[in-house]
Amino acid sequence: MTKGEVFETKFFQRALSIGSCLALGLLMVFLTPAASRADVGPSNAEMTAGVQGRLYHAGIFKHGQVNVEVKNGVATLTGTVDSYGQEMRAVRAARHQHGVTSVVDNVQVSTEGVSSQQIVKNVRHEVLMYPYYTVFDNITFSVEGNRLTVAGQVTQPYKKSDLGNILAGIRGVTFVKNNIQVLPLSTFDDHIRLAIARRIYGDPGFFNYGNQANPSIHIIVDNGNVVLEGVVNSNVDRQKAEIDARFATTYLGLTNNLRVGS
Repeated sequence: MTKGEVFETKFFQRALSIGSCLALGLLMVFLTPAASRADVGPSNAEMTAGVQGRLYHAGIFKHGQVNVEVKNGVATLTGTVDSYGQEMRAVRAARHQHGVTSVVDNVQVSTEGVSSQQIVKNVRHEVLMYPYYTVFDNITFSVEGNRLTVAGQVTQPYKKSDLGNILAGIRGVTFVKNNIQVLPLSTFDDHIRLAIARRIYGDPGFFNYGNQANPSIHIIVDNGNVVLEGVVNSNVDRQKAEIDARFATTYLGLTNNLRVGS
């Protein structure tokens, strides 16, 4: 190979090297902005609009007015709604927005025109109207101001969450403490429940009770222990229900908490 050929070869190789570096540099120039854009989250305005959309789809604006402002991932909610359930739905809507890292809940529940007596009446109505509330469940509650505490026993976990959500949606309720106990899932307990229910509600003396839309004698069974809850018309009915339960089947213990009243 002549000196001229060697020079041309080295020149060509150097040109290829320079070209490769330039190509790589251009590639980095084009890729770097895209990568940077991928790392940047939604803006405050985008997150605010996103939360507002979620509030709209959650039906919040049908029951009040909630305002939202998002700064640096913190969503601040203000405004007024009709119930504690609406307030919690607004908070959940904000938390589910992409980019929101925390929520400041300054939402207020309006209690104007809603008395404790009205809340008691509405809670009782909602419990009795719940389609899965049976004689094997028992719900108790207390109202302090506009704050509601609900307790008792239910046979399935979904009943606890359902009732908690339903009662939180009552107008004027500012807070709900859900202390409902979910009874153990047990075929032994199920056998006791059915046997006692058949004995009590099959008794001709309790015919009128069985024909009620919501029979008032409730049979709570927890690991073989039976508790009679509810209301009867007389002390005679109270004693007779206990006798029927005692002779219905085998159990570990029985407590009669039936009350005489209307």
